[in-house]
Amino acid sequence: YWRDWSSDVCSSDLDVGGIKYLHQCISAGQTVFDIGAHKGGYIYFISKLVGVNGKVIAFEPQLQLYNYLTDMKLAMHWRNLQHEFIALSDSKGMVTLYIPANKHDSSSPGATIVSHPERHDLRTQEVRTDTLDNYCKENDLKPDFLKIDVEGNELNVFKGAVNTLKQYKPKILFECEERHIGKDKVLETFKFLEDLNYKGYFIKNDEFIPLSQFDFAKHQDVSQKPYCNNFIFE
Repeated sequence: YWRDWSSDVCSSDLDVGGIKYLHQCISAGQTVFDIGAHKGGYIYFISKLVGVNGKVIAFEPQLQLYNYLTDMKLAMHWRNLQHEFIALSDSKGMVTLYIPANKHDSSSPGATIVSHPERHDLRTQEVRTDTLDNYCKENDLKPDFLKIDVEGNELNVFKGAVNTLKQYKPKILFECEERHIGKDKVLETFKFLEDLNYKGYFIKNDEFIPLSQFDFAKHQDVSQKPYCNNFIFE
């Protein structure tokens, strides 16, 4: 396990700027939500930062990856981790999760509850959804930090978290891309958070640059590097 895990977190695809932000903002004893935890690359760092008195609440709706996290929790002794087999969104219920059939397809947008009718290479899985507001209320949780990677469902996650965002103002690190949801939806997501008195930045390498300087043509052109798809709101 350790050998495989080391290669995961130390790969060249590691989000240097995002990890830098985690270290800048997360303190011992805090409660951090990892929404769209995947294989736990961020959990590796978050668990260390919050320490034994902190909490890591991870959400992963892909059954295979949820089971992987179950194994990793034991192997890595993540005693401060609670992982949930749930997709967070703007309502409570059941939805279809669309999963790329070819796990080696690097151009894939990844597993998402946002439908892609033009694609025919996706397998499906029914998953349970909940809102962040409801989950926090039911479990008496007050998040200090949110890391979100939900492959196009970002705005719905935020819509289901309005009360939490207003009451606790957690810092947010999330992925958002024009190529997945379109420019208008990305801008709508930014405005939604700004209307809640958040101030935005985008990550370029290890720099945090004011959102006012973000340019889709320049910063989210897949032929250009660095490709900037991680954003900070605080």
